[in-house]
Amino acid sequence: MLLLLLTGCKRESASPGQVTIGEQIWMTENLDVDHYRNGDRIPEARSVAEWNAAITKQEGAWCYSMNDQAGAGRKGRLYNWYAVSDLRGLAPMGWHVPDDREWSRLADHLGGAGVAGGRLRGSGASASGFDLLFPGSRNCLGDFFGDGALAFFWSATVSGPFEAWDREISLSDARLGRVSVGKGLGLSVRCVKDN
Repeated sequence: MLLLLLTGCKRESASPGQVTIGEQIWMTENLDVDHYRNGDRIPEARSVAEWNAAITKQEGAWCYSMNDQAGAGRKGRLYNWYAVSDLRGLAPMGWHVPDDREWSRLADHLGGAGVAGGRLRGSGASASGFDLLFPGSRNCLGDFFGDGALAFFWSATVSGPFEAWDREISLSDARLGRVSVGKGLGLSVRCVKDN
């Protein structure tokens, strides 16, 4: 049955770094940019003071998980939601940050939110090609959480004046969680290709 669910998952051989899951094309790595699409720099916020200042000003900022540049690699960077929603564009040309509905479509294609997290991190016959990593997050106080065990991804959809929807996956749980979180958190971004 699992193989039937994943029949629509295939790597794009002509373009490494992307995978087709259902009718969507996803990046296989977390976003790792320090400039908006128009070329403007996104400030790095290493210290707690820098992180909090960006939140207070509602300005985009990024950091490496655990502030560890050497260990970043494919883990990408953690962004606050203000970087995600900035009109200058966080995603590269031809891509965008998925909205809440697009994340739901991904979950539905993989058998529903109750099992999609496990299938995104699966290997062998159950591999979706999403190449899930677990860089954790940065909270609104500037502290890091969950490196090596949790993955948190922004959606482009607000859930309240100070919150937006995210998707959460644990190394020890099969669910693809959907949670309304504060816009000041530092989460990963996984882009989906424009239609």
